[in-house]
Amino acid sequence: MRCNSCEREYDPDNMRWYGDDPYCEHCFYESYTYCARCDESVDRNYCRYDSNDEPVCDYCYDEDSDPNAPDDPEVFDSNRTEIISLANNWLTGKRPKRLIKINRYDYRLPEIQGGLGLVDHALYLYGLQNREQYQIKASSNLFNRVSQYTTLNNWNIKIETNTGTNRIGISKTLRKNKFREVIELLEELTVDTISQEKAA
Repeated sequence: MRCNSCEREYDPDNMRWYGDDPYCEHCFYESYTYCARCDESVDRNYCRYDSNDEPVCDYCYDEDSDPNAPDDPEVFDSNRTEIISLANNWLTGKRPKRLIKINRYDYRLPEIQGGLGLVDHALYLYGLQNREQYQIKASSNLFNRVSQYTTLNNWNIKIETNTGTNRIGISKTLRKNKFREVIELLEELTVDTISQEKAA
């Protein structure tokens, strides 16, 4: 396998990945590192650091940040519907729905975010590279629901527990070959279970 930076050939087992691009270990650590909390690869140029000076991804950093602090995010076209919905819900006193958070540069994640639309409960979705050990990583509060859903729907996959809450990583193969099913799984995870129980 060829390194995306130095273009030398290496054993695939020794490659590191950023998004869908393979790197040799030397080139990877020149430009990237791993989040100290969730192990997601992070670009060093845009890396944030926690109070222990450890590198963290945006999601893990935001979990620690002050929710009352002013924020000036970049607004993408896919966020416009969410912004309008949040404003309308705020004006009418309804519980807001929102888009799931994603790593916008991972394969098919923006399409999944758009296909899922606005949801009741926040969720962070990130991409995983294809591995034999697992195809989905789910935070402990989602693990049982993901496991139950995939078993009932005959997904022959391995799931591993991840740190944090409301986080799910899905392998590239699943994003590519089970696109609709991934959206259905996420719909199940983000539905307002309290409203469902009241309706029953």
